Amino acid sequence: MTFRPHFIAAVMLLSTMVYAQSSSPAAKPQGPAAAKASSSYAAYPVMSPAAEERARNLFDMFKAGKASAIWATYPAESRKNAENGRKFTATLEQLKAKLGPETKVVTENISPFLLKRATIYSRLSEFANTKVQVTTVVMINEDGGTDGFTVRPLSSPPEGHNAGYKDTTRLKLPFSGQWLVYQGGHGVFDNAYQMSEDRQFAMDFVLLKNGSPFEGDATTNEQFYCFGQPVLAPADGRVVRVVNDIGDNAPGKPSQDKPNGNMILIAHSGNEYSLLTNLKQNSVKLKHDDMVKQGDPVGECGNSGASVAPRVHYQLQNSTGFPTVESLPAQFVDYIADGKPVPVGEVVRGQTVSNGAASSTPPPPEKK
Repeated sequence: MTFRPHFIAAVMLLSTMVYAQSSSPAAKPQGPAAAKASSSYAAYPVMSPAAEERARNLFDMFKAGKASAIWATYPAESRKNAENGRKFTATLEQLKAKLGPETKVVTENISPFLLKRATIYSRLSEFANTKVQVTTVVMINEDGGTDGFTVRPLSSPPEGHNAGYKDTTRLKLPFSGQWLVYQGGHGVFDNAYQMSEDRQFAMDFVLLKNGSPFEGDATTNEQFYCFGQPVLAPADGRVVRVVNDIGDNAPGKPSQDKPNGNMILIAHSGNEYSLLTNLKQNSVKLKHDDMVKQGDPVGECGNSGASVAPRVHYQLQNSTGFPTVESLPAQFVDYIADGKPVPVGEVVRGQTVSNGAASSTPPPPEKK
């Protein structure tokens, strides 16, 4: 049986529409104290095993053909539109029939939604009636309700000639403490930047406390734990570009005028450059041609440019950006991933990472 992506697209569009309705300002947003209290006593706290298991249960409903049962878990405000419910149910049922039974779970992970207290469960599967791997994304709020349910074919853009690139610069993670890899790795399932030619191997990191990236209701940057945190030089180098005067966005309101926002570009040896973008306004105290050492503060985590919420955005690239730039896979050295030491490696979405003690790992060979 032929797998038809337009069925997937229909579910994505409908789910997006349903989520938009459920998150519309029909109800007055909670204040910081109320939001914090609700999280403390929530049945399905963000990033908790309970939230992950709840999402798996909803996926089991999909596998069992119980689309109407999934719809029943959406917020009451969304379910008031009976026509949306009929479309959602019919589309999911058709999709289930087209895909057939799930034959393999390739991988799964959870992450926090950045703008409200919800857990995003992502599952990569194989199904009997298609050769294309399928991604299911379920968004669970802290009451156990569904804020989004999408099913789509896994996009597989070619990674190009840089896919197996090995860097020559001994890079360290650009922050202190433990952070969650929000985007990172090879393949669209782990890294949405794989869809972008000039940012294919870029990555994002967020700072969590009790599974959440923010306190309160996420309406101000200051509520995000990472906002204002020092961003560090990944390696020794020379500053070749700085932007520092762009205002930070309110959460959820990115600006496309200057997508990089406040940024710093650091030149290393071997035609390798570290790009750190979306920094906090006026946090970069360096200027062109300044020299930096690995671990030096170069700015602060911000929310400028095309950023929707504060996070550290990093990319290794092969030029200053003119006339063209190519994103490169970055191998970090001497770090901890999910509690295990990694001498040299690439970070992957869903990992909790931090810098570790220096090891005796030899540096990468010089390029010839």
